[in-house]
Amino acid sequence: MTHRLLMICAYRPKRPVFPGGDIPDNIEDGALLPISGSALRGERFWCGPDPITLQSATALGLDIDVQPELAEMDFGSWRGRTLQDIAQSDPDGLRAWTVEPSATPHGGESVEALLERVGTWLAGCTTLSGRTIAVAPGSVIKACMLHALGAPASSFRRIDIEPMSSVTLVSDGRRWIMRLPAQAVGRSA
Repeated sequence: MTHRLLMICAYRPKRPVFPGGDIPDNIEDGALLPISGSALRGERFWCGPDPITLQSATALGLDIDVQPELAEMDFGSWRGRTLQDIAQSDPDGLRAWTVEPSATPHGGESVEALLERVGTWLAGCTTLSGRTIAVAPGSVIKACMLHALGAPASSFRRIDIEPMSSVTLVSDGRRWIMRLPAQAVGRSA
């Protein structure tokens, strides 16, 4: 029994702030990148509950079911604030958060807690077959990638995912593997 999970990274906010809460999630100008309609075929269409993730799924024309486990990381008191603001007001907290996966200086969710939440959800997906399309924040996709690779939580901040890019995870019911999309390599002039 094979399950293919195509994960599409949600848009990023136009204003670079920590997401969540009542912050308006206006997307970046020109953020919509074309994804082939044939790539969006599947038995299940899921997305996280965050407004910007819902907006991303809607822009793709998907009729989705919301999965709470695909929610963006909870940034606690940092929601809606810029990285520069946090660096000035809480430099020690920011330093701890960027180095230690268990740190929660913002009072929200740690990277380790996110990995546990997403890992539990991903383990439940191994019993499925067919193809699922899931639109999720980059943090959730990074957590899924770490699980597929068996990589440590300390690797979380070494992955960057562009909005509306995708990665496919494939399960045989026992484990996950990560499959990156094929990209044409152009000739240099």
